[in-house]
Amino acid sequence: MSGAKHDDPRALLASYLTQLAEAGEKDICLSSETVALVRGAASSQSGESGAAQTHERPRASQAPDVSQGTSVPLNRAVERPRETEAPQRLSVGEKAALLPELEPIEVKLALGPATADPDMFVEASHLGSCTCLDEIERISLACEKCELAGTRINVVFGAGDENADLMFVGEAPGANEDREGIPFIGRAGALLDKIIEAAGFRRENVYISNILKCRPPNNRTPLSSEIAACVPLLAKQIEIIAPRIICTLGLPATQTLLGVKGSMGSLRGKVYAQGNLKVIPTYHPAAALRDPKYKRPMWEDFLRIRKEYDKL
Repeated sequence: MSGAKHDDPRALLASYLTQLAEAGEKDICLSSETVALVRGAASSQSGESGAAQTHERPRASQAPDVSQGTSVPLNRAVERPRETEAPQRLSVGEKAALLPELEPIEVKLALGPATADPDMFVEASHLGSCTCLDEIERISLACEKCELAGTRINVVFGAGDENADLMFVGEAPGANEDREGIPFIGRAGALLDKIIEAAGFRRENVYISNILKCRPPNNRTPLSSEIAACVPLLAKQIEIIAPRIICTLGLPATQTLLGVKGSMGSLRGKVYAQGNLKVIPTYHPAAALRDPKYKRPMWEDFLRIRKEYDKL
């Protein structure tokens, strides 16, 4: 059809809304400018209809009546509300404070004393008598107690603040770490850095290490014999650094420190404690790179770390 009435954009819009209503649309979101246009069309149609239609009950084929407001029953056009002010953004500390309190689960860390196995290191190493990280690192550089000594490029001992209250323990070095001798510098390390900073920490103020100090071939899962060879080194690191919170990254690190079995999903979301030391497990950042579904729970675990850290 043609004619001035149907060339009027307000009338065309009202006709279009009517078609949507007849097609079964229940909610139609419009901008405030569009609602004003529809109101004008409704007012114009009302004037042309005459007083006889004033009391007539609207039929389904009629345009939705928006002249009395922005919401009408059944099929209705709804004006999108305007934001009067920006929503208040909470700081990381405030978000962390909103987390429910968790009763720590008392555990006995499965690390044991650094001198538990007298055959683990040659007698001259004196691992148990080490008083600083440099002494332990020198021992680790000469370690040949498992097959990884023959395939490594570098021993990846650890890095960060030797007096850190927060320590991260991963699984084992990857290719980049093996090449450079520094933990968590690949893609997983870049993600870990971002999450550490987002949680209000700085990498130079925490300490980062791994269960294994040497890279397993093709990044395979560490063998129990390899873990047994490296655990005394890690135990001595923890003893000297004396962190208040340890975040385990991934299942091998979590199971090794806690001495328990179970899936990562069943072990995370909790706080474990041995004396004043708390252990908070989370997914390894490499897992979050492979599947983004792990990023949200990982962030929740970091908020938990923030909450516990702020109590110190």
